[in-house]
Amino acid sequence: MEKPKVPLPQIVYGQIIYWLCIIAAFICTLGSVLGIAFADKNFMNPHYLFFNIWGGNNPEAVWQQIGGGFPGGHFWLHNLNTWDGVTQLGLVIGCACASLALLGAATAFLWKKPRSYGWALVTLFVALMIVLSALGIYHV
Repeated sequence: MEKPKVPLPQIVYGQIIYWLCIIAAFICTLGSVLGIAFADKNFMNPHYLFFNIWGGNNPEAVWQQIGGGFPGGHFWLHNLNTWDGVTQLGLVIGCACASLALLGAATAFLWKKPRSYGWALVTLFVALMIVLSALGIYHV
């Protein structure tokens, strides 16, 4: 019995997801370990942060006590020189990998003959929904 051939869009999607998740996990691990080791090079000191979280404080109290209040969404962009900023970059890569993989799959749907315009359109729509959700523009 002959194995079925895996379609190119599925291979592209799978490879992008695989490698971006590996990269994201490595960045998150590196940022977390170095953030604990060098606590003074963080946006928020993790030792005090964990103490407050495990103490049962609500998020608003934790932000107020440790960070002087919540700095707003995507604050990590201005703090990439800190280890917790690097860790959050890894989280963003891990969360964004689906939209990037969908863009790759849509390209593959249009690249290989016979072209599948319908599936490419659906794939681009789902990628757009992920991006809009990540930006906070679209929510259910």
